Amino acid sequence: MHIVTVAEMRELEAEADRQYGLTSPILMQNAGRSAAAIFTAHLLPHLSLNGLEILFLIGPGNNGGDGVVMARHLEQEGAFISLYYWKTRRLVVQGREIEQEETATELESLIQSATYIVDALLGTGRSRPLPDDMRALLKRVSTERTQRDDLRIVAIDLSSGINADTGAVDPGTIHADMTITLACPKQGFFFFPAREYIGELFVGDIGLPPELERNLTTEMLTSELVRALLPPRPLNSNKGTFGKVMLFCGSQRYPGSAFLAASAAGRVGAGLVTLAVTEKMLPIYASTYHEATFVLLPEENTASFERAKELINHLDGYRALLLGPGLGQSPNTREVILQILEHLRALPDEKRPRLVVDADGLNNLSDLEHWWTLLPKGTIITPHPGEMRRLCEGKKVSGGDIDRLPLARAKAQEWQVNLVLKGACTIITEPRQHTRINWQANPALASAGTGDVLAGMIAGFLAQGLLPFDAASAGVYLHTTASLLVSQQTGVAGLLASDLLPQLPCAIMEVQRESAGEAKQ
Repeated sequence: MHIVTVAEMRELEAEADRQYGLTSPILMQNAGRSAAAIFTAHLLPHLSLNGLEILFLIGPGNNGGDGVVMARHLEQEGAFISLYYWKTRRLVVQGREIEQEETATELESLIQSATYIVDALLGTGRSRPLPDDMRALLKRVSTERTQRDDLRIVAIDLSSGINADTGAVDPGTIHADMTITLACPKQGFFFFPAREYIGELFVGDIGLPPELERNLTTEMLTSELVRALLPPRPLNSNKGTFGKVMLFCGSQRYPGSAFLAASAAGRVGAGLVTLAVTEKMLPIYASTYHEATFVLLPEENTASFERAKELINHLDGYRALLLGPGLGQSPNTREVILQILEHLRALPDEKRPRLVVDADGLNNLSDLEHWWTLLPKGTIITPHPGEMRRLCEGKKVSGGDIDRLPLARAKAQEWQVNLVLKGACTIITEPRQHTRINWQANPALASAGTGDVLAGMIAGFLAQGLLPFDAASAGVYLHTTASLLVSQQTGVAGLLASDLLPQLPCAIMEVQRESAGEAKQ
């Protein structure tokens, strides 16, 4: 499912008209019909469409037209429909136009009694501030919603006042409980503050031929997409079928990182997980992760050459290598990393394990000039905003604003890496600018160690043969899916990174059993 800018959406609609004769009125009919079907399918469980009071706020453009068509379909199914035409101040209730002098009183009564209010005022193309009288109308609706738990707000395409490109939000914009966007999710939805105004996101079909999207390069991570990426699990498999992953992670100060990352690699299906650790640290890991194998490294104060050599000597046959979580930062550790990278760069592609660099792997590199030239081809890096700032020589990087997208694309191309820029809606992009963005967001993941789990998941998928961009995409989506499974039981506070581990196989099952083509993500 592609994500579009306003310009891209306009071009899609123009091409649909030029190539297929799908004029704006035809697309509007398709949009309204699809929106009505999605609305009906996702009514609250105790509600029936028959007699349901729905107030539509109708704007002067195509967005208003979509709302009128949607209203007509719902009325035919038995809903009690009222339409308030904002531009002309007309109010139509069950097909009867209210007298002008009665409109304000009747509108107030409808706002107080409606179970659903549908925002079909302004659509994707609007970027100017909302008019004062529209703000006043939306403020009245917002106030009513704070007074009634049973009132639900539905936005058609997007809530009026959201900038569909940047995610900026007008002060008059109201939070939707449900957004039924049309054709494609809009870029601004994935950035703050707009992300908080969307509610549940559904995508309506307006009848655009799929081939029109062939030149779009930004995708929304969905269960359908990720399901197609997951490696098969043949009956005649053995552990070699699903690959081996090596982890150079953890230290005396941060022993948990290696356990979390290694466990995650195993939980997503890697056939064999090996931890490269010192003999002093071995008892910790051997007693907590019984299924792992180990490469014993010289102690941390040993010459870097000896430490690197021991790991390198055992790399043959491994499909994936994870460097970084919990390693700490020291000149010795940095030298070990540099020697490992030098060895990887010298290997032919078919012999080289795919590399993930996370956390202290990135921090140890960030002070080096042109550090990215030290990475082998196909490397995945997984910075959070603070690590990204250090990699970008102090440039401020937000956790969820639009600045993240052009920065991620530019740096993936400059550094020639697969970049996972973590945040509320994580961005995955690669040197050719193909980009995927995760819609799912969960504040429960703002907890120490969850990034180690993600890095281990990505390495585990690499071990199973996924390409770097796909391994990163599957890891990001399933990581959030697992967190949502945890939050169903515990809420959004108090999640520990280790809580994710038993839920990772469950997240995979969840994705595999979801029906193909489901519109809600």
